[in-house]
Amino acid sequence: MAILQQIRSRGVILILVIALALFAFIVQGALTSSDQKQETSIGYVGDVEINQTDFAQKVENMSRNMGPSGSTVQAVNSVWNSEVRNAVLSEQMEAAGIQVTDAQVRDQVRSFYESNPQFQNADGTFNEGAFKTYEESFLQNDPQTWKNYLNDVRSNLRQEKFFELLKSGFVGTNAEARMDYLMENEQRSFNYVQIPYTTIADSTVEVSKSEIESYIAAHSKEFQTEAQRDLQMVLFADVASDSDKEAIKNDLAKRLRADSVYNSSDDSFTKIPAFNNAKDVQQYVNQYSEQSYSSDYLLESRLPTAVKPIISQELGTTFGPYEDRDMMKVSLLEDKKSVMDSVQNRHILVAYQGAQRAAANITRSKEEAKAVADSIFNLIGQSKGRFDSKFEYFEENTNIAKAEDIGWVTYSGNARNFAEGFRNFLYDNDKGTIGIAESSFGYHIIRIDDTAAPVDLYKIASISKAVKPSKATTKAMRKEAIKFQQAAVSGDFTETAKEFKKTTTPVTSIKPMDETLPLIQKNREVVRWAFNEETEVGDMEKFDTPQGVVIVKVTRASEAGNMSSEEASATVTPILRNKKKAEMIMAKISNNDINAIAKTQGQSVRSAASINRKNPTIPGAGQEPVVVGTAFGLSKGTTSSPIAGEKGVYVINLTGISEAPELENFTSQAKLLADTNANQASSKLVEALKKKVDIVDNRKNFY
Repeated sequence: MAILQQIRSRGVILILVIALALFAFIVQGALTSSDQKQETSIGYVGDVEINQTDFAQKVENMSRNMGPSGSTVQAVNSVWNSEVRNAVLSEQMEAAGIQVTDAQVRDQVRSFYESNPQFQNADGTFNEGAFKTYEESFLQNDPQTWKNYLNDVRSNLRQEKFFELLKSGFVGTNAEARMDYLMENEQRSFNYVQIPYTTIADSTVEVSKSEIESYIAAHSKEFQTEAQRDLQMVLFADVASDSDKEAIKNDLAKRLRADSVYNSSDDSFTKIPAFNNAKDVQQYVNQYSEQSYSSDYLLESRLPTAVKPIISQELGTTFGPYEDRDMMKVSLLEDKKSVMDSVQNRHILVAYQGAQRAAANITRSKEEAKAVADSIFNLIGQSKGRFDSKFEYFEENTNIAKAEDIGWVTYSGNARNFAEGFRNFLYDNDKGTIGIAESSFGYHIIRIDDTAAPVDLYKIASISKAVKPSKATTKAMRKEAIKFQQAAVSGDFTETAKEFKKTTTPVTSIKPMDETLPLIQKNREVVRWAFNEETEVGDMEKFDTPQGVVIVKVTRASEAGNMSSEEASATVTPILRNKKKAEMIMAKISNNDINAIAKTQGQSVRSAASINRKNPTIPGAGQEPVVVGTAFGLSKGTTSSPIAGEKGVYVINLTGISEAPELENFTSQAKLLADTNANQASSKLVEALKKKVDIVDNRKNFY
């Protein structure tokens, strides 16, 4: 009762507390909802939203097109650049009234597919029915992807039209063409003395932080940068220890002698023969090796260095255990043979439906293809003349078989590019042989026309085991990494690394969409963490990677915008320092006699002949546009005042003037100038439009 009385007496207060709690809950929910809404967008280009769902679908398609050689980030960047380009051009194309019809889209799609044998009739014409079936299947199984594809085609066609209109508006005037002609063909020759900036030590010329900041402010467009992070990394590599390697060696060594394995299920022992006594080497290797048996014959140059001593031994000799990169092996010299390294050949190929690269009009079965090949071979036999006759026939009539002169195949070179069955025939037969070989492409009637350069080949069977750390080694490594992380929290990162006998690897200026890092290769997880809003300078984190455990510390963070004086120092300091050096050098020059100047400055007088303004390069000095420009303002025989150039201070004396030959007109030069400007217009326009619009990039939050 007392409790109820207290509640009644404080009812108003309780109501206020509950109301505030509910209000806070609602506000928090609204904020969360707002955040979640924002996170559905990859970004914005002006008012155009790039939707995350559509973007992800396009990234998936791009990744599929790139294949295994491309990374997700590469696909993301490619799609992003395309989306930004489309967005900034869309308004321009709308204003220009550029449209693309459905018929134009379909014609463009058709042009992409008509060269594909899958969509061709027997006579090579486009098969509308096959394409329609393909399209209907796509629409049924993945309609959104097909819709996106058509939209991309439409967008590309609109852009092509837009840029063609843009290019058509470029003209080159006679005045522009004449100036360009004179820039290239007017020439000046002069003697010069250069007093290099390096004659004054950098340590004697101070550049202050405020001077750097003033320079950045005056040239702000040149010092715009993305957000960046600097990191320090220490890797605790997950690698096999010496004891791990010894254990792997001992395990492999068992295969070099007869052994017995106990079977607890029936209380018996299974005898295992030594490697060199195995009745079936291929089966033995596949049973005990982590790498499959290879029947390849190799040149000595292709053998691992460690196993080369075995080739001088008798067949059946075993060797090892030895280490070959990331594998431990024991090997058996299975066979030796000599072959001709180079084989000149031609073939007639009979393909079948489903064979590699078989044309769409091939409908025969494998059995039917074999019968056709046998029939052709039976007509030819070992007759060179009959082979030539059939070869010429099938060069023209490819609907039954395809004749092709392969030329020279070399075992030490391009032989590996040919299918195994085809390759084996070449190196198992002599010059003049005609025969049939089967490969993944079908049945080949082959004639060996010539051979050259005998070489020795070796067939070596190997039992391999990966050189990898044991569970105990990995556990010890992880324990050490955690100890380091704990110690580095309160101590200096680099010094702590030294105490643990580890090397600190600095990583500078990484950007939000970078993915490749030293030590651990591609790792977006580390980059995302470094750019997380909650990650601050000095924060440290541990990451598991395929290479081991890496401890990462953020040492610098800068957001997008103008570079700080520290970031720009490496670029700006030399510019300002050279400017001060130029003033110091000029102050020491008291006359305009270049020989006297050279003598007092400890330099020599040099010559520059036939220099033009389009390529203002001075022999022995490099690119010096200001110096060359000054030369074109002098009269012959006159000497310039000191000139502050790129690499030093110059004084020049003009010795020769060569005027450009007069032309009747500049029509061809004007056209060339217009074409050059038109070809550059597309990329320059897109970049200009991007600079005029606000772009919000949230890619780093998703990938």
